[in-house]
Order: sequence, then structure tokens, then C-alpha cells
Amino acid sequence: MKLLKMINFLRNTFLFFSSFLFTACGGSASQHEPREEKTLYFIDAPTNGIDYACGERKGITKTYTQNGITKHGLLKCVYSPVTFSLGTLSLGSITNVVHEQSIYPQSLIKNFNGDFNNEEVLKIAILLQSLDDKSNAHYLNIPQSTKDKITLTSLQNISIEELNQAIVTMGFTPVSREEAKIHLILNSPNAQSGKPIVEHFEEEISVDLSVGNVIGEIDIDKGDGELNYPFILEGEGKEHFLLNNNAKLILTQSFNEAKHYDLNLTISNEFGFSKVPLKVYVKNSSKIAKAQMGRLKNATVKIFKLLVNGEKELVTTETTKSTGVLNLIGNFDLHIELLEDQSFYVYEVSEGFDLDKDDNGEKDDIESQNHGIMRLIAKGIWIKNANQKIRVTPLSEMLYTYVQRDNFKDLEKSLNSYAKLLLKSSLDNKEEITAKDIMLFNPLKDKSKLSETLTYNNTYNNITQQLRAGNSNYKSSIFNAYIVESFQSNAIEIVGSSIYTIDMTGSGEFNIYDLDTKVKIGGLKLPNTPFEEDTHVLYVNIFASQVNIYSLKDWSYEINVSNQALPTLNDEPSIKTAILSGSFSHTAIGRSSVLDLFGQEQQSHLYNLIDNRETTQTIKFFNVDKYNQFYQFEFNSKLTTIDSLWVKDKYLYVIGDNKMHIFTETNTEANLSKIYDGENLSGNILGIEDNMLYILKENLLTFYDISSPLNPKFNKKMTVPFTYKLGIKTNGNYLITDSQIINIKSLKASK
Repeated sequence: MKLLKMINFLRNTFLFFSSFLFTACGGSASQHEPREEKTLYFIDAPTNGIDYACGERKGITKTYTQNGITKHGLLKCVYSPVTFSLGTLSLGSITNVVHEQSIYPQSLIKNFNGDFNNEEVLKIAILLQSLDDKSNAHYLNIPQSTKDKITLTSLQNISIEELNQAIVTMGFTPVSREEAKIHLILNSPNAQSGKPIVEHFEEEISVDLSVGNVIGEIDIDKGDGELNYPFILEGEGKEHFLLNNNAKLILTQSFNEAKHYDLNLTISNEFGFSKVPLKVYVKNSSKIAKAQMGRLKNATVKIFKLLVNGEKELVTTETTKSTGVLNLIGNFDLHIELLEDQSFYVYEVSEGFDLDKDDNGEKDDIESQNHGIMRLIAKGIWIKNANQKIRVTPLSEMLYTYVQRDNFKDLEKSLNSYAKLLLKSSLDNKEEITAKDIMLFNPLKDKSKLSETLTYNNTYNNITQQLRAGNSNYKSSIFNAYIVESFQSNAIEIVGSSIYTIDMTGSGEFNIYDLDTKVKIGGLKLPNTPFEEDTHVLYVNIFASQVNIYSLKDWSYEINVSNQALPTLNDEPSIKTAILSGSFSHTAIGRSSVLDLFGQEQQSHLYNLIDNRETTQTIKFFNVDKYNQFYQFEFNSKLTTIDSLWVKDKYLYVIGDNKMHIFTETNTEANLSKIYDGENLSGNILGIEDNMLYILKENLLTFYDISSPLNPKFNKKMTVPFTYKLGIKTNGNYLITDSQIINIKSLKASK
């Protein structure tokens, strides 16, 4: 028994000392760490010439070739940690490594969170890239002679600017912070989140396309960071192309022959990069356009020349592309070689199948047959000179529909005028919106630039669906897109199915529109051109077929509208002194319920907007009764400011000082009957219909129930796609404001 205890004691003692010696020999290596040599790589691209130490082993990263495979920046270690330096300058260390591991500058920084804007990481990258001897494009190389010039011992506690100065002192040129970051990102493991996302791109262009033309726009999601510029194009023929910071691919060198270019595009941010193929097919054709309802394959394209009499002469016929990626579907040849510069041409697209019915840039599982017709009308020289892709779209069909309705009268002027109704900003980088912008409209990217009247209630998409279905009512939908001729008026009246208005855009016309179709019925040039600073009262006597227009400045008109298509001026302009007395600059119009065979009563109230808040506002009452008799008097509003006012029957509603004053009126006096301050009231009264009073502040519309005229009750609020302009009217079915007509029922239903 004693012998056995002695043996166990000696064995345990031996194991203890063996363990101690094993640990001491390995530096800080664990007794459990296997003694395997690990091959490692230092990369910012692969970098030769970096000093390293691991355990007792020291060396320099270098190039190795084994089994015919050459690798750079290679080092071999058994133990860790591994420390890195350039001569006496410490770069940092890494504690744990595995075989075939790549080590990056960011691997040497504690708590690196993936952000390549980290200054400690950038200092290492700037140093390595600046000291590279440029002997090989595939890796960095830092020779001993360069390391001998380094006087720094640490990169800690110095700024990038101080590092750059040290590099200059050594006789080298420091790379920029941005250049170093991009280089490092592109040579680092790619992040799975936060990096930018870029879509594969393919496009067809003509061999004759001019330098400076935009070939297409790349879809880029910048991810969680800011994009690095410039974007990188690689591959044979890349010198022909430039991808600008707006992701537009631009032709920079012309072509001598038709050819297929296979390029690679790299987009990066501080979290990583994405690389995708970019293909451009240069074809022996003239300019290439797109039929873009969604994407129409095998559609027939008829090219017509528009003749002076409005007739069309067929020039040639094309068929849209039906194969390839979605972006190529719908392409067709514009045949600009057949176009005359000053003639107008119509591209008419019919039949075919839509491969992107919902217009989201993704191919549908089921093709949708096209039963409709889309057209583009443009001048020959516009088509030839366009520097972006031309598209036939539902928007170009809308523009065509407008000028077709006008029998192509004053065509160029009309095209440019109607274009301003369809778009709210230019697409060709010019300030003014013209018909040329309509040619360039891309439904996938430019819907945000559509007029609000086309985005409200999904109008553009609804018209597109009707076009595809061949629904003959789509034209009515276009004219019901709340768009009227571009009038800006502070005198508007709705009577029956007609809108009467004064054009304030400079034409100085009295115009009549059909309320349902929005078609201009007729108009008359007024001898005195209206201007915005003036204020007008427009009174329509429907039984006498007569319109009276009064200006606060110096004139009035009497217009006969028995034939709405040809309104006529009854007499020379005359002065109505009844509304000239006083210095009033704003007007509000309210229609009375008094109506019989002799006419309808029309009341007007005039007031000023003044800066002196200590003075109460005066209101001037002006009434034209059913017998066309004039009445006027003035009274105190008992408000220091007036936002707006409106009259219904004998009640006048005045908003100001964040409350509402309600007056009871006769033709001779007005008495304050009610002060309503239940809500913080401000804004412009749009009108009153069905005992509902509408108040608009910016784009917030508030409803008040005035079934009991002296006891208004808050009803609801909603946002609307317009703000107060010069003139606003309501007739119970529509709100008329500036150049928009809003269907009230649709407005309520959309909420």
C-alpha cells in the first residue's frame, strides 16, 4: 500500500512540472492549443513587406507560390497573438487566428463596428497605401528602404492630418482619406447588411448615339451609409461610359461598330460594396425608344407624320422587342432618319402584351393583353436632339388627347402649355416644363414629378388601367383628372354644369368650362387685362344669360353668354363707382338662396388686410339683388384681423383672431349675432354647401356643420391635395381652386 501511494505522488508531481514547463515554453499560448502552423494573409489589398511576430517567430509578409498558385501578403504562425509593424512603427495585433484567415487593418482595431469611417482604421489604410511602391497592381509592396524612413513608433494619439504630414516628410504622397476608404472597402469582406444594393442593368442603344446622351439610370439603394464616389466601372470598353453621381449612365465616346459590352459595376458605402454586371448592346439602328405602359412586348408601333389639316400620314411600322431582360422589353426604333426637323410626328402603340402590369419594375408571372392605344406626339427635331431615352407612356397619351381635343390648333404652344398641367417639375434639367419633358417621363422613376392632380386618388394608375383595357372612357378620366386649362383666378363661379372664370395668367380672358368634362366651351378676350393684385366680382345672371364682371380698380364688363361657345361683350367697359369708394383690396362672394325667374341674388363683401393690429377691420357690404339693384354699406367686423369670410342667405361668417364672428344681414345693416370660439379657428373659407362650411389652412380642410346657422359644430378634418390659391368655389359636388377641380365625394371616399 505504501508503495502505491509513493507511485501516485511521483506521477502527480511529474505532471505538475510538465504542465508548468509546457506553458512557459509557449509564451502565452494555451496548453490546449495544437501546435499547427497556420497560413494567414494580410490584406488591404494583399500587402507584402509588413513585419510580424507570433510567439518566437518573426517574419515579413511576402509572396508564396505553391502548386502553381501564387498568393501575396502571406505569413505563417503557430502561436498567437500576432503583432504587426512597419519597422519600429506598431500597427496593432490580433489575439485569435485560424488557418487560412485573412487579416485586415480593421482586424487590428478593438470594437470595430463595421464603419469604415473609423479614423484608427483609416490611418493604417492611408499609411499602407501611401507607402506602396506601386510595383504591382494586384498587391501592395512596402520595401525595407521605405520602412527605414519611418520615424513614427505608434499611430495612436495622432490625427490623420499629422500622419499625412509625416508621410510627406518621408518623401511620399499620402492618399486621400476617401481614396483609402474605398480601396479598403473593396478589398474587405462584404457586409451582409448596411451595404448598398444595386440592380443588374441592361440596355440597347444606337451605334449612332451622340456623346453626352443618357443611356439609362441605374437603380441604387444606398443602404445604411453614404455612397462612395465615383462609382467604379470595369471591363473592356469602359472608356465609352460614365456613371455620374446621380446614377445616370452617360455615353462619353462614340462607337465605330455594333458591339456588345459586358462591364462590371461596383457601388460602395462605409459598410460594404455591391458588384453587378452592366451590359450595353450597341445596335445598327437609329435611336431606340420604349413603349412603357408597363412593358409592352410584340406591340405594333405606327409612326405617322401629322399634316397641316390634322390628318395623319403613315411613315413606317415597327414592333416592340419581346425578348431579353425586362428593361429591354418594349424597345423599338424611332427611325429618326425618316423624320423632318420641323414636322410633328405621332408614335402610336397598340396591341401587344404587358409584362409589368403594376408598373413596379418586376416581371409579372402572367402577361396582360393590351387592348388600348398609347400615343406620343413630338416635333422631329425634339426627337433627334433628345439626350435621354424617349418613352411612349400613358402621360404622353394624355398630352396627345388634349391637343387632339383642340384639333391640333397652335400645336407647339398648346403642347407646352398642357405639359405644365401634367408635370410639376422639368425632367430635362431645365427650369421650364415643356412637351419635351413628357417624352422623357419614366413611370418607374418620375411619378413623384407628376402634377398633384394626377397622383391624387391614384389618377395616373387608374388611367393606365383603362388604357390597357381599351376602355373608351379613359379620355373622360383624363379630363376629370381635376385638370382644367391653366387658369389662376380670383373670380370663379359655378352655375349649373358650367364654370365661369377670369384667366389671371396674362391672357386676360373670360373663359367658360364644362364642369363634367373640363373642356373649354368658349372664351372672350377682355379689353382690360386683369392682374393678380386686383380683385374681381363675377356675377352670373342665369335667366338673362348675362355675366357681370367688376374690378375693384377701374372697370366692369357686361357679357352675353346666350351662346356659351361665343360669348360677346355687350358694351364698352364701364366704371361702377358703387364698389370703388373706399380702399378695399380683398373680396368674398356668397350666393343667396333668393332665386326666381328674374335672376339670382349675389352678395359681395370687401375688406382689407392691414398691418395695424390695434385697428379693427371694416367690411363693405355690396349686394346685387334679383332685380339687379345695387346696395352698399360699411360696418365694423370687431376683429383686428380677417382671414376670410363667406355669406349664406342672410348670415355672414367671418374668421379672424382665431375665432368666427357670425353676422345677420339685410340690405342696409349687419348685426353681430354670434361669436364662436370653440375651436382655434384660422384659414380660408372655401365655401358652404349642404349646410357644411369648409375652411382650408395650408392643405388641411376642416368641416363645420351649420344646419343651425348661428351654432356651428365641428365635423371633421382631412388633408387635401391643394392649398389656397386665388379663387375657390364649391357647388356641392366640386371644390374649384386655381387649376384644380376636386370631386368632393371622391375626396371624402379616399379618406
